[in-house]
Amino acid sequence: MRINEQSILIVDDVPKNIQLLGSILKEEAYELEFATSGKEALEWLDSRPFDLVLLDIMMPEMDGFEVCRRIKENPATREVSVIFLTAKADFQSIIQGFETGAVDYITKPYNRKELLVRVKTHLTLQQQRKQLELTSAFEKKIFSIIGHDLRSPMGNIRTYIDAFLQVNDDLDENVVTLLKDLYLLSDNAFNLLENLLNWAKSQSGVVVCRPQEEDISQLIRNVLMLFSLQAENKKITLSYDGPDELNGFFDPELISVVIRNLVSNALKFTPRGGEINIRAQHALENETERLVVQVADTGIGMSEETLNNLMNKNFHFTTYGTDNEKGSGLGYQLCEEFVRINQGSIHIESTPGLGSTFVVSLPVGKPVDQK
Repeated sequence: MRINEQSILIVDDVPKNIQLLGSILKEEAYELEFATSGKEALEWLDSRPFDLVLLDIMMPEMDGFEVCRRIKENPATREVSVIFLTAKADFQSIIQGFETGAVDYITKPYNRKELLVRVKTHLTLQQQRKQLELTSAFEKKIFSIIGHDLRSPMGNIRTYIDAFLQVNDDLDENVVTLLKDLYLLSDNAFNLLENLLNWAKSQSGVVVCRPQEEDISQLIRNVLMLFSLQAENKKITLSYDGPDELNGFFDPELISVVIRNLVSNALKFTPRGGEINIRAQHALENETERLVVQVADTGIGMSEETLNNLMNKNFHFTTYGTDNEKGSGLGYQLCEEFVRINQGSIHIESTPGLGSTFVVSLPVGKPVDQK
């Protein structure tokens, strides 16, 4: 079989019908094989792959419906496209054919143009399906590499540098500066990998949300600690304004990703010497108590056009920060998705030159539809 040649198995118990189909299809340079019974057809399919089966319905011993049913029951052949060949054009036979797994039918006597168009259409669809499968497998492999072979080493590098800085007080100032820069570079790379993985999960619908009664204040403090070195590097003040304990009903892992992205974004767009404040409280929204978290910065703010681009899911939007920091452009999309599946909402208040505030609203108790 030549490269990219598409293969067709013709199944008919009448040799003249096979000869007629073969004479029509050979003009298109398809690779053709033939079977004169259902048993022989199944043997062919067990021995090698085919892209398409043209299958006669009315055959002795094993009719086309039974052959198609067996093809679709076999994991090794279930993806093969089957077109029924039939002199019967009654509605019931057509329905039965589709119910057994056929993708189309062609009635006898054959119209040459119709036959070629239908065969070509389904071979094209089959080729596209195979290409999608290859693309999907490649994407899974890439994200597996990101998740295991890249993410873990980058996280370890960041942790080791931080630990080294914590236990060595007598380092030369230039060495400390270099290590802090290395920490920030590794931290940015780690966060980018994290966002890519989370985005891939959200796009494939495999994100699992496990909401529970959780203290948002402790989560916020953990996030602020995580970004303390980055804030120190830009001389930005990070602060939390809220009670020592403030409970809500959310998935702590997903909401931690949200808060981390919002703080990271605020650090990116806040000039040196600025401030970032996280406020958390219970508040009434439409007469319902909610947990409201606000991440406010004194950054460069956003125009209406920038806000629209940021919230456009069909537009990949990213800009450089005040110290030329580069982001993934995925952060806000992740925040919006992760907040949504936690039965929450998010909106932005921003004024160019004055700063931005990202407001996240989450349930305080278990939502009614989850009880």
